[in-house]
Amino acid sequence: LGAYCTKFAATRSPLVFMTWGGSRSDLMTLAHELGHAFHNWVMRDMPLCQTRYPMTLAETASIFAENIVRDYLLSKAETREEQIEMLWEELSSAYALMINIPVRYEFEKRFYEQRQEGELSAEQLCQLMSDTWKEWYGDSMSEADSYFWASKLHFSISEVSFYNYPYLFGYLFSKGVYAQRESKGEQFYTDYVELLRDTGSMMAEDVVERHLGMDLTQTDFWQQSIDMLNEKLTQFEALLSHEQQSS
Repeated sequence: LGAYCTKFAATRSPLVFMTWGGSRSDLMTLAHELGHAFHNWVMRDMPLCQTRYPMTLAETASIFAENIVRDYLLSKAETREEQIEMLWEELSSAYALMINIPVRYEFEKRFYEQRQEGELSAEQLCQLMSDTWKEWYGDSMSEADSYFWASKLHFSISEVSFYNYPYLFGYLFSKGVYAQRESKGEQFYTDYVELLRDTGSMMAEDVVERHLGMDLTQTDFWQQSIDMLNEKLTQFEALLSHEQQSS
């Protein structure tokens, strides 16, 4: 079970594998992987050395594709119940990214710090995970998933450390890029493709400044991402309130 996108150096053709079950969740997974495929496809004519983008930009196109599909499905929802369900799925995903990903990062960071002093037992790892979990989730969950360190594959990928933060960075980054669609109009597609093509040869700050004319080191870029999410939250709360009043 799962999904991934890969590419071949000779043909430059991206390929997507996934276990398809026909659910909306599967559709979002497919959109995510097709976003990766599109990223690889627009770079197919470039030297291989310029197609290896950093982890900070690896999830840009994938989460951007999710945004497109989510908004399209929401616009086609025929009932209030469907709108509520779709918004809940999006907000739940955002919650996971903005809370769970920092938990993973902080856990791994503290693990490396403590590992310098010696080996850590399973009990110590569970305690470390539990402490980090509680710091971020607070009282919103009844108990911490203390064995999360053992069940999550990303912690075991030895060749790549901190294989977690790109998802949160990519989520907020792609939201910021997505927010430029309306203001740029028809020019956006060209700018977006060129932005993706430069991800293998430029830093994230330079890519955004060159193609979007924004400063990634300032809060404005990131705030627009949060504002988009807040709009969805406001819409969700309004629909839910109306539903409760009608019942």
